[in-house]
Amino acid sequence: MNNEGFQIKSYPEKIFGIIPMPKWLSILLFWEIIFLADYLIGHLLPNGLNHSIVFALLTLSFASICIGTIYCANILQNLYPHLSLFIDEPKEKLNEYYLKELKRCYEGFLPLIFGVMCAGVAMFSFRSFIIELSPADTLVISFRSAYVFVGFFFLGVSLWALVYAIKIPNSFTRFKIRVSTHQFAGNGLQALGSAYLKMSLAISITFLLIVITTLVSPYSVDKIVLIWLAIGALMIFGFFLLPQIGIHSIMSNEKSQRIRAFSHHLEEAMDNSLKDPSSENMQRLKELFELQQHLSNMNEWPFDVGSLWQLITALLIPIALAILEIVF
Repeated sequence: MNNEGFQIKSYPEKIFGIIPMPKWLSILLFWEIIFLADYLIGHLLPNGLNHSIVFALLTLSFASICIGTIYCANILQNLYPHLSLFIDEPKEKLNEYYLKELKRCYEGFLPLIFGVMCAGVAMFSFRSFIIELSPADTLVISFRSAYVFVGFFFLGVSLWALVYAIKIPNSFTRFKIRVSTHQFAGNGLQALGSAYLKMSLAISITFLLIVITTLVSPYSVDKIVLIWLAIGALMIFGFFLLPQIGIHSIMSNEKSQRIRAFSHHLEEAMDNSLKDPSSENMQRLKELFELQQHLSNMNEWPFDVGSLWQLITALLIPIALAILEIVF
């Protein structure tokens, strides 16, 4: 997707983009083939299909991670046209700055290194689980270990991008931010909040798949699992909220300044109405009160506060499922 002459591609998009079909379809096809091979190998062994549903859901989770990474990269790229609506900077400078930030998220060697590190840590932590859930066959264990390593590699690449994406909105505070009295959903500052809400909801889908994978595994009744799921939910919520705190501070301060500046005109109109309660003075006072109400309703966050409930609901569903599994 091209915006203002630049194009950023995440590593999943570069890798799966080689296949001449929609990227989400090529990703699903790849991981379906992986699980099909897993299933066929297991079918040839005694008890080889035990816990196969766990690995089926795990491959689906890895597919969701890859698709989500591409989706979030496109969301951030599509945000660029809205930046000039609230950032008072020359277009060329803003273009250069935002391109640099997106490249830090999705390109270069650091995401690859972090992906390998994440995969290495995951294999060190979960290899015993892979062995426990697999038949006593070297081929099956090696094959599952290999594609789990690849899956966690993509998870690491995605996490690297998300960590850097958190700081992008707060870095905008170095520029002059224009706060409009009239803000419309999906435009200007509101587009910023909308973008991070969409990304958070996309992450929540992957989170839900991971929760379901855990619930069908033998470890579903472990309370430690519930703790980790709660931590995951808090991290996703933090991903949505933390990047926008700096912008919130600017918007809140701008709102306070406008209300303070306006209060002088309101007090003056009230004094004039008390001295001379003419229809003209009373009409002006009424209009100023309406304007004061409008200023009081100015957004202090770059998103509709009501949209928080969408994210909270999406995060509470997996936690509720885990609690029900443990209790019952």
